Amino acid sequence: MQKKIFAWAMSMAVAAMITCTGCTQNSSTSSGTDSETAQTTTLEETDGSVSSQNLSAVQSGTAGVTTDADDLCDTYDSFDAEIALADDDTKVTGNTKAVSVKNNRVTISAGGTYRISGKLTKGQVVVTGSEKVKLYLDGAEITSPSGPALVCVNEKRTVLSLAKGTKNVLTDSADNVDTTESRNNVDACALFAQDKLTINGSGSLAVSGNSRDGIVCRDTLKLVNGTITVDAAEDGVKGKDCVAMFGADLTVTAGNDGVKSTEDSDAAKGFLQLTDGSAAVTAGGDCLQAESLVWVTDGTYTLTSNGTAVDAETGETSSSKGIKCSGDVEIAGGTLTIDAAEDGVNCGGAMEIQDGEMTVSSAEDGIQADGDLTISGGTVQVTTTGEVAVSAQDDFQPGNFGGGTPPSGEMPSGDTPSGNPPELPDGETFGGGNPPSANAPSGDVPGQNGQNANAENADVIQAAAVQTDTTAASVTDAADSQTTTTTTTADDATSKGIKCGGNLVMSGGSCTIHSTDHAVHAAGTAELSGTTLDITSDNKGISSHGDLTVSDGSITIHSCTEGIESKAEMNISGGEIRILDATDDGLNTGGADSGSHAMTISGGYIYVNASGDGVDSNGTWTMTGGTLLVCGPTSGGDGSLDANGDMTYTGGTLLALSSKGMMEYPESGCLVATNCNAAAGDQISIVDQNGTVLVTLQSPKAVSDVIYGIGDGDSSDYTIVTGGTYSGTLNDDGYAEGGTVSGGTEVTANGGSGGMNGGQPDGMPSGQPGGQGGTPPSGSNGGTPPEKPGQNSTDSSTENS
Repeated sequence: MQKKIFAWAMSMAVAAMITCTGCTQNSSTSSGTDSETAQTTTLEETDGSVSSQNLSAVQSGTAGVTTDADDLCDTYDSFDAEIALADDDTKVTGNTKAVSVKNNRVTISAGGTYRISGKLTKGQVVVTGSEKVKLYLDGAEITSPSGPALVCVNEKRTVLSLAKGTKNVLTDSADNVDTTESRNNVDACALFAQDKLTINGSGSLAVSGNSRDGIVCRDTLKLVNGTITVDAAEDGVKGKDCVAMFGADLTVTAGNDGVKSTEDSDAAKGFLQLTDGSAAVTAGGDCLQAESLVWVTDGTYTLTSNGTAVDAETGETSSSKGIKCSGDVEIAGGTLTIDAAEDGVNCGGAMEIQDGEMTVSSAEDGIQADGDLTISGGTVQVTTTGEVAVSAQDDFQPGNFGGGTPPSGEMPSGDTPSGNPPELPDGETFGGGNPPSANAPSGDVPGQNGQNANAENADVIQAAAVQTDTTAASVTDAADSQTTTTTTTADDATSKGIKCGGNLVMSGGSCTIHSTDHAVHAAGTAELSGTTLDITSDNKGISSHGDLTVSDGSITIHSCTEGIESKAEMNISGGEIRILDATDDGLNTGGADSGSHAMTISGGYIYVNASGDGVDSNGTWTMTGGTLLVCGPTSGGDGSLDANGDMTYTGGTLLALSSKGMMEYPESGCLVATNCNAAAGDQISIVDQNGTVLVTLQSPKAVSDVIYGIGDGDSSDYTIVTGGTYSGTLNDDGYAEGGTVSGGTEVTANGGSGGMNGGQPDGMPSGQPGGQGGTPPSGSNGGTPPEKPGQNSTDSSTENS
């Protein structure tokens, strides 16, 4: 792609070098035909050879328009005629047959090059005929009492050159209305062109559209250079076929849309092409709007949509987005700063970010694409400030929290846990797997609410315990109600950071996101393979309705409800994931969507600090490699690991910590302890027979339960040490490998699924397989008895996205 853009840019440079800045024109050489010295091909001269303006056309190198000699020429050695404007005293020298003056109306009816200077306070300049016309504005100021100040209805293009160091002004009246000129419909605006229009030069042009619009071109509008200021009651700059910027310095203040291309019946037209230059656009509606494509390759653009535009027919607020395109959006370079009352970028098709810098602040979605979204480079910063959509507010309702229901049926025989249960507010009862009262008769079932009883969420959890079948029914009803939810409809006023209605690919670049809704969301699959993500979210960090894969890149989620969620499968094979504060689950698969919800970890570095389940799969859970560190919950029916299917561990570094929650662990290969008594801030270290620290993790929370993966190892070869003094250096997550630890408290594993020679945790009733239920030892700090994998019946993945 870079090669194609480079080749395209070189063709423009060659044209600029070959075309001299002093274009000799006189009456004997001027003609109405396009210059034969054109060095590049423009879209309009290929008779529609570009079938469509979209990402495919960009990638194939056929999209957009280029400049030719006429577009680049902005100075002239001679003129066909020179027009000195003055109220009731306009003078014409040169070819007087081509120019007529009547009642302060100046009409140019033949092709050629014309110099215009002077001032008309109640007049108009009109260009007619069938030939190309070049107008050299050399300090011209025109104010029209009716109709545009400058009207170009000639059948060929018009080139408007701004003389160096001059200020030129075009103004219409607030009473101006749509009119006709030479059988052409003319819009209410200050500058109108029926055919192609090019503006170039090193002077300035101020356009005031007091009636409605500023600049209106019914064909291709090219802004090559010069300083252009547009102030319009409604739309600022309109180019029906396209608006292309090649180096102009544009400032637009518009009551409605800022810069737009409106052709919607021809897929080869209706696009915005920002190749170079700068634009500062302040609009009551959309700042940039196109039908087929918005393509940015270079330049600096500041877009502010303040949301003040109102539809005159309906009285409703008009669309107020930074960039709005019914088709595709391509960002290949440049610097964009967007502040929008609605979406920062709203793309009806596919979107790609290859390079450049984007800073987006929006009340609704930061970047939204209804189709696929690819980020392969560049720097993106997104801040959303809107309220969470109704569809996402369900995430916070009772019954939609994560966590598992303890096994139904009778408790295993044996001693009941000693000690008193944690105190709860008056009238509330245990739910979500908290231990029964010490005085409960043998065979009683623990609270079957199935809701997360985290202290942070206590204000939204119903007080009364609910029967398991009732909870399951409510979850099913919630899931059924969510099956019709979509994330791509125009009226889904969410406030997500990056929102994709198709498949999401993030393979490079960096994204910093602060969002009140999901930070990153894909309605299809999500593939994260190289982008650096820094996320702070009031809702979920990253979510997808399809499969989610992480193979490379860096993901840091500072705060969120759920860290990373897939409603299908999740596969992590590489990269770095750091979920620093999740009020619900850290990693989660499952939801209303049917199909597999398997979670597989085969590589990468993963750190999770979660108040709900650290890792929660509504299908199977498999770990074969990588590093997984979990600081899980301290209360309620959640655990550091949770799965509704088989849990399999065969390799990698696994250290999962929790306290007083439910406990699940893989069927084999793990060392388990439920008798730790570590305080928040203590290190939990696993030490081998030689005294070498295999892994150590400083926990931000109290810890009673530890799961450590040992594979085929023997549990007698490992010692768990809490506290003490560590000889090495911890990383930002409080983790390290190697070194030694002195002091501290040694903890003997009392359970597990590794090489235990058939043993169970101390106090577990005879005949109960290790890790599949049972009563923890008397006096331990453990909470809920270990839960058999696959038996939790409720899960936060029933939440609506």
